[in-house]
Amino acid sequence: MSWRTVYISECERISLYLDSLLIIKDNEEYKIPLKDIGTIVIEDNKTVVTVKLMNKILEYNILFVYCDDKYNPAGILFPLNNYFRQTKIVMTQIQWNETAKKFLWKEIIKIKLQNQAKVLSKLSKDKNVIDMVKKYSYEVEDDDVGNREGLGAKIYFREMFGKDFIRERGKTDVINSSLNYGYTILNSKIARVISSKGLLTYLGIHHRNEYNQFNFASDILEVYRPLVDYFVHDYMKNAKYFSKEDRIELINLLNAKILYNGYMETVTNSIEKYVDFIYKFFATGEFEEIKIPRLDKIEFYEL
Repeated sequence: MSWRTVYISECERISLYLDSLLIIKDNEEYKIPLKDIGTIVIEDNKTVVTVKLMNKILEYNILFVYCDDKYNPAGILFPLNNYFRQTKIVMTQIQWNETAKKFLWKEIIKIKLQNQAKVLSKLSKDKNVIDMVKKYSYEVEDDDVGNREGLGAKIYFREMFGKDFIRERGKTDVINSSLNYGYTILNSKIARVISSKGLLTYLGIHHRNEYNQFNFASDILEVYRPLVDYFVHDYMKNAKYFSKEDRIELINLLNAKILYNGYMETVTNSIEKYVDFIYKFFATGEFEEIKIPRLDKIEFYEL
């Protein structure tokens, strides 16, 4: 499994050289075998990228993220045809049972709330808040019609980042910027995995926003969000601004290890297996709670 993450800034050109990524910077050349790369993030919008390289990136199923001039992820490279049974897979996805979707969403939100409680516990937060988040996890109904996810989020984020903290996607303070960046990187990886398996990224289980081309990825992301929250709290609680080093660390969360199916797996590996599990669940009706990623144990990968 490819694991290396390549972060490119202030670079003149990247191209293909004998199945390797060739980086040209300050008249120096650096080569990295494509088979070793799982993710490429490029920040410098002046960098020249060759079409030959892009085709090879698609062939190797590498996540390629490019950023805008504010260093925020702006898009990812997607293939048009990347799965040999694309039509069959898509027709199956379109026919996924609505009752099964509502049941699975309940289980996803239940584990998300439990992951939030685990994170709060690891950070020695208020026990009453932890117990309340756990209580909400036991009360989740099919399709979360009682909105236990929303109730949990209100007390969770205030306990995590302070009573004055407001979680908003558009806010540009250090914490919100860091959370948004981390979520986007994970969401991009999830979308790339979904696409590589012949599934549609925009046809979600619960998320159905007509303007969101990553509805399915957003569904899968939910249980991983507390991992980003935990890292941002632990690593950036005293940060004055959102730095390049912070962005690199957040990208590196793809190499962190979490508990999946009773074993410690990298986040990237767990995403692959989690998507496979969801597809199998809709095909067979067999549900295994242990196949939803959990944050009982977390090991960050040291750069």
